Amino acid sequence: MRKIKLIMGVALLLMVAGLAMADEHDTLAAALKQVVEESLAAFNSENVAATLRSVHTKSPAYDTMQAALPNQFNGLDARTELASFRYIGHDDEFAVARVQLKTVAQPGDAFANNVLDTITMFHQENGVWKYWSYHILGVRLVQ
Repeated sequence: MRKIKLIMGVALLLMVAGLAMADEHDTLAAALKQVVEESLAAFNSENVAATLRSVHTKSPAYDTMQAALPNQFNGLDARTELASFRYIGHDDEFAVARVQLKTVAQPGDAFANNVLDTITMFHQENGVWKYWSYHILGVRLVQ
């Protein structure tokens, strides 16, 4: 009887720990998805400063993005939306998600509508999750 109580106690502890871990992952995944959504809202509003606020200032791509971003809005009327977000995991420093972004231009624009598929890394800056870098897995043209 005592063994059964011990086994049940250990099982209960493992179950509670598993639920706590799942909640931690869900919370982190939601925070990362929010970074993407806020960045897209700023980008679609053509707000360079707000878009850059979602990028870690120590990111290897920060300076390049800062220089290139204003040109993204010249003569193109396109909107980008989150097509898919799948949290992959994290360590003590970085978090990773698979992010797919769908960009569609207005009819008549010289732009190929597409879905960009990426593995995106996030890193905290002053306690706030921000983009660090991404790797393009592929681009699929869409209507």
